Amino acid sequence: LPTRRILRQSPQPLYYNDYNIESGPKHDSSMVLLKRLLKDGAPIHAVGIQGHWRTGSVPYDKIDKAISDYASLGLKVSITELDVTIRGASGGQFGRGFGRRRFGNRKPPSVKDLNAQAKAYKKLFAIFNKHKDVIERVTFWGLNDRRTWRFGQHPLIFDANNNPKPAYGAIVNEPSRD
Repeated sequence: LPTRRILRQSPQPLYYNDYNIESGPKHDSSMVLLKRLLKDGAPIHAVGIQGHWRTGSVPYDKIDKAISDYASLGLKVSITELDVTIRGASGGQFGRGFGRRRFGNRKPPSVKDLNAQAKAYKKLFAIFNKHKDVIERVTFWGLNDRRTWRFGQHPLIFDANNNPKPAYGAIVNEPSRD
């Protein structure tokens, strides 16, 4: 097929990128799909895990295992859409009220909320650092808490005024960084 020939000749890497692929049936299905595609000669270079998680329910062990599983196929891994909400649902789907940003929850996060989020980001970056030979990049899904698709859930490492939150310090000061 012409598409396969073009993909094989392309210098650009091809990614399989999806949300909620770090655990459960979707992870299992992604492994089956990737094994089949690689066996058939698809020039897949890496997997992108869209990391839309919620403070208090981040599946750390499953993320760690998923990165190892994808690496076992000879693939690199990128975290392509990282955000860790303080409020609201996790996952890559739009929740109730999406698009009603001006009328969303504007309650500021508490110190306790910010510290829990910092702890979550710190644990995530410890996992990413553990797999630094496989992780190609980590991309945050937004600039700050004002410019995010999860408005009112305070998901990023900079507040609405671009001030670093405790999560920023937890990442930058993560002790196992090289």
